[in-house]
Amino acid sequence: MTDATRTEPARRPARRPGPGLVLWGSVALFALLFALVAYRVGVSTAPSAAARPSLVRKVVKRRVVTTIVPTPGRSSVSASPASTSESGAEPIVTGAS
Repeated sequence: MTDATRTEPARRPARRPGPGLVLWGSVALFALLFALVAYRVGVSTAPSAAARPSLVRKVVKRRVVTTIVPTPGRSSVSASPASTSESGAEPIVTGAS
C-alpha cells in the first residue's frame, strides 16, 4: 500500500469537554474525596491515647498580703520596720497567714 491508496478519515481536532461535564465531574470528585477524608478521620481515633489518662497538674500559689494601716490621728506613715511599733500601726492579720 502506498500513501495515495490509504483512505483514513481526516483527524478532527480534540474537543474540550463541556461545562456541564466539568461541573458534575468536579462535584463528584469533591464528594468522593470528602467521604474518604471523613472515613479516615472517623477511623483514626487512637485507642492508646484514649486508654491512657493524661496527667494534669494544678499549680496553686498562696500569697499572703499584709497591709499596714496607720493609726487614726497620725498624718505620716513610716516605711521602716523598726518604726512601725513606734507609730502605732498594726498589720492586718488575715485567715490565710
